[in-house]
Amino acid sequence: MILYLTSHSNVNLLDQFEMEQDMPVKKLIGQFSLLSFVVKDMRHFNHVRYIAIDRKAILESDDEMIQALLSFQTMYEIRVIVIAEGLPDSSHFLQQLIQIGITNVVTSEHIKSMLEEIQDCFSEQGMQRYITSASPEPVNKPLAAIIPDEEQYEFDCKNIRIAVAGSDRRVGVTTTAMNLIFWIQAHGGSACYLEANTSKHLAHIIHLFDPEKVGNAYVMEGADFYLTSEFDRDYNFIVTDCGVLGEPRIQDSFTKADVRVLCGSAMPYELPVFYRALERCKDLPVFAVGLSVTENLKPLLLQVIRRDILFMDSSHDLFDTKANRQLYRKLLNDFI
Repeated sequence: MILYLTSHSNVNLLDQFEMEQDMPVKKLIGQFSLLSFVVKDMRHFNHVRYIAIDRKAILESDDEMIQALLSFQTMYEIRVIVIAEGLPDSSHFLQQLIQIGITNVVTSEHIKSMLEEIQDCFSEQGMQRYITSASPEPVNKPLAAIIPDEEQYEFDCKNIRIAVAGSDRRVGVTTTAMNLIFWIQAHGGSACYLEANTSKHLAHIIHLFDPEKVGNAYVMEGADFYLTSEFDRDYNFIVTDCGVLGEPRIQDSFTKADVRVLCGSAMPYELPVFYRALERCKDLPVFAVGLSVTENLKPLLLQVIRRDILFMDSSHDLFDTKANRQLYRKLLNDFI
């Protein structure tokens, strides 16, 4: 199946391809915030093989769209086709797309050649015309090991294990775990990331950013990332990405941690899942964290989920040192 985010003017652009290839197209028509769609809605379409995005349908600027696409690539392995008719080869936006590995880009202004380019994008190998121009250099800029204007702490601990798990898939566990280690690094501590997530997100992140490998660790923005628990040195904190909370048996990486964080979403149909996950953890000290909860729902969660539930804002940058800093300070207060 093809998911197609389209403006009204290009709504019929994939019809011929759909008929010829017998490939169903799910059309979403209108104007979209791509970043919001990736974070909130894409989880309902993670079964599709392709996503075609009409540039005219996206509200973000070119630079913001690139960041949204980076977030998409981190979370999903789905071919992205961008329809940007009339985009010249010299365009900075096109070069950014190529640099992050999106080379299926329809740029022609004439319907016949547009259809030919669309056929090319959906072919087995995909469009090849931009492949040779792809840059191997990562698009992220190095992050200072310590941000000068951040308050610095002294963490009096060694190898404290923090486990972050989710009540369900796609609730932001990996982003939360990564933001936490960068918050610790920016505030005077040392932390590493350990993947215990069966979704293998770290492998995709490594493929995207191509970090240097030092010993057993992949080093990104001054922090160490491990695929296994064979650590090269001691840290103040070892942050483990546990993925979805194990069922029926909770995984050892969560139960044996020193600090446990259980993340959940707050859409009406997600609340029972969050509640049941917390019930399974009732014999464990756990920080319950509701992600992206609207103000009108917070009183409900405090009433029906837990009275001490914490709330976290969405973060769309894996390397963010400031997102949810008050929450992270509270989680680690006993070690400062």
